[in-house]
Amino acid sequence: MWRKWRQVLTPLNIISTLPLLFAMLCGGYLSYRYNILLRENRDLVVHTYQVINAIDGLLIRLEDAETGQRGYIITGDASYLAPYERTSVDLPNALAALDRLVVDNHPQVSRVASLRAAVTAKIDELETTIRLRQNKGFDAARSAVITNDGKRTMDEIRAIVGAMTAEEKRLLDNRTADAAKTERLIVGVAFLGGILSLVGRAVAVLAVSNYRRRRKTKHENISGRG
Repeated sequence: MWRKWRQVLTPLNIISTLPLLFAMLCGGYLSYRYNILLRENRDLVVHTYQVINAIDGLLIRLEDAETGQRGYIITGDASYLAPYERTSVDLPNALAALDRLVVDNHPQVSRVASLRAAVTAKIDELETTIRLRQNKGFDAARSAVITNDGKRTMDEIRAIVGAMTAEEKRLLDNRTADAAKTERLIVGVAFLGGILSLVGRAVAVLAVSNYRRRRKTKHENISGRG
C-alpha cells in the first residue's frame, strides 16, 4: 500500500498539482465572498425600499384623510369620512411598523418620534373640524380650517417624511457604492489569483523540468559507473 502511495505522491505529481489546487481554493473563496456580498446588498436594498414604502404609505393615508375631511366639511356627506376613519384605525400599526424598520438607525428613530407627534396633532385637528361641522355647521368648521393650523402640521409632516426618505436614499447610495467597491476588490483578487496561478504553473513546469533533468543526470551517472 505504501509503495503505491509513494508512486502517486511523487514530487512531480505534488508540484504539478499545487497550481490547480491554489486556483480551486481561490475560486471557491471568491465565489463564497461574492455570494455573501450579493445577498447582503440585496437585503439592504430591500430593507431601504421597505422603509420608503412605509413612509410613503403613511403620508398617502394622511392626505386621503385630509381630503375626506375637506369633502365632508364642504358637503356634509358622511361618506367622505371613510378615508379619515380608516386612517385613524391604521395609523398606530403603520407607525409601529415604521418604528421596527428603523430601529437600528438612531436619527431615523428620532424622526419617527417627531412624525408620531405631528401625525397625532394632525388627526386631532381633523377630528376637531369634523366635530365642528357635525355639531355647529359649515361656518364653524370653515373658521377652524382657515386658521391654517392643519396646513402647518401637514407641512411639518411632509418635511419629516422628506428627511426620512432622503436619509434612506443616501443609505442606499452608500450601500450600492460599498457593494461596487467590494465587487471591484473581488475582481482584483480574482485577477491576482489568476496571475499567481499562472506563475505557479510556470514554477511547476520549471520544477518538473529540473526534477526530470536531475533524475536523467543521476541515471546517466549510475549507468556510467556501471
